[in-house]
Amino acid sequence: MKKTLIYTVAALLTISNYSCKKYLDQVPDDRLTFEQVYERKATVERALSNVYANLPDQNNDRFPSQQGNVGPWTAASDEADYTLPNFSENVNSGAWDATRGEVNYHWQNYYRGIQAASTFMANVSRCTDCNISGVDITNRYLNEARAVRAIYYYHLVRMFGPVVLLGNDPIASDAPLEAISKPRNSMDECIDYIVSELDATVAGLPAIPQATEDYGHITGSVAEAYKIKALLTAARPLFNGNTDYALLKNKDGKQLISQTFSAAKWTKLATAAKSFLNNPNYSGYALYTVSSVPTTTPATPNTPFNRAFVATRDVFLNGWNSEIIFGRGGGAGSYQYSVTPNHLGAPDTDKGGSFLSVSQQMVDAFFTVNGLPIQEDPTYSSSGTSSYQAPDGNDQGSPRVISNMYVNREPRFYASITYSGRRWINPQSTIITSFEFNGNAGKGNISNNDYTKTGYTARKHQIVAGRNTGRPIFTVIRLAEIYLDYIEALQESNPSDPDILIYLNRIRTRAGIPTYGSGVGTIPIPSDMREAIRKERRVELAFEMDRYFYTREWKIAETTDTQIRGLNITQNGSGFFTPVVIENRVFQKKHYLWPIPNEEVQKVPLLVQNTGW
Repeated sequence: MKKTLIYTVAALLTISNYSCKKYLDQVPDDRLTFEQVYERKATVERALSNVYANLPDQNNDRFPSQQGNVGPWTAASDEADYTLPNFSENVNSGAWDATRGEVNYHWQNYYRGIQAASTFMANVSRCTDCNISGVDITNRYLNEARAVRAIYYYHLVRMFGPVVLLGNDPIASDAPLEAISKPRNSMDECIDYIVSELDATVAGLPAIPQATEDYGHITGSVAEAYKIKALLTAARPLFNGNTDYALLKNKDGKQLISQTFSAAKWTKLATAAKSFLNNPNYSGYALYTVSSVPTTTPATPNTPFNRAFVATRDVFLNGWNSEIIFGRGGGAGSYQYSVTPNHLGAPDTDKGGSFLSVSQQMVDAFFTVNGLPIQEDPTYSSSGTSSYQAPDGNDQGSPRVISNMYVNREPRFYASITYSGRRWINPQSTIITSFEFNGNAGKGNISNNDYTKTGYTARKHQIVAGRNTGRPIFTVIRLAEIYLDYIEALQESNPSDPDILIYLNRIRTRAGIPTYGSGVGTIPIPSDMREAIRKERRVELAFEMDRYFYTREWKIAETTDTQIRGLNITQNGSGFFTPVVIENRVFQKKHYLWPIPNEEVQKVPLLVQNTGW
């Protein structure tokens, strides 16, 4: 088997047989040829798994741009920071450029995935035993690969902007560089291609999973959800009439990002989202709720607040529930180690790295129990202490004195943040976490980097058990995100549409906070609904790798990504609870897009570099 790799238009191109290389390496070459891979269902399915292999693995968030093809999305946003050094530090300090291996890492991996999908599509029809009870499943497999290929392009464009569309056929392993050297397509061409490819797969896929083995595979609903995500990226200001990219043109003068704002892009997004929500085939999707809270001793009161807490926590933990549209394997890997505090003297199940340090900005973004931003709720105080009991099942009957910053906050806050004075999540544990300097997870008791920089760690996605117990899946797309995409599109295209309040209030109802309206028990409709939608999105999708792209696509990162604030981890007592600047960050206009890898620009002269790089 030829092993030469052509990393041109991007690594990309990963010669046609590279896509099967990872699979073929598992079997001696004299026992299984390339042709034989596609002859039998068992090996075809393994080849299809290889097509999926470059989808981002959120469990490797701790090793951004090094493992799992996941970027520095959480710690390079204003949600958090990582104490453990990784590539997010380079992004936050501006110490990165087109020569970085991490930049090339994603470019190459996504194009390898694209090439793997094209190769699979070109060969899957060779299967001789893929007819099961009269049903030929090769068409479904082909459409899965076709959809995954479009999803890889989606990931590329939201990182790099306009990229190179390779066409539908795999690149021959012996193709000369001249034959595969292509210029970048425009952003509109890229989005149109992604959307049309996803649309083309829906009829050949089951609408939703039909059997246990279907979970984690692309279905019609998954394809349409990614279509909505692509249309959202296209409609937002970064790519919709952004004059900052007036000079971003191919060498023949072709404009790569349209200089004219198009309201039609918002309308197209709203139409696609509403079509998804009205599709009877997807009627089984619903926001995850619970009718009662788990039994504990002492008993946890079965109140609306406590039910909202359990629902907003367990939507990520209760397997393939009604809200999950797409997910990937969960496991008990490095992510749970990152969010588990480094509790002094605790057993391994309750002792982690404290790496994923939540910012004070993120803590302050959560609403109060009254459904208001903390700045607008007169009952909120950031100073002093009160006796308060968190809604955790293992914390019943034991109110303790905590900072008023954490008193009477909304249920999503308690499902997402570990703060000082909080009982640890493992029901078998009696640990009460303290991030104060001399606390059981404080910097003063730790000799390395295994402490939180900010005095907080993330709690969302953490299984209610010891850290070594894995969750079934890591959620990628859920129904609440589709709701938020829909109402954002309506706000920009038809702000008087009543669906804005209907779907926004559905999210708030599940979250256990008052809805917007004029009736009994509601709070006034915000005068700035665009800002209200953004605030809701920030809280609802916290730590779901959304915020990084949201601030960039809305062109607000120059304001939001300049510093990280947290508590004073060198102090105890009241001194600890004084917010300070933890890190000043560098964000320049060029950082809205990643640079095209320098080695690709050098190899393919037709590739033009992104503005500012």
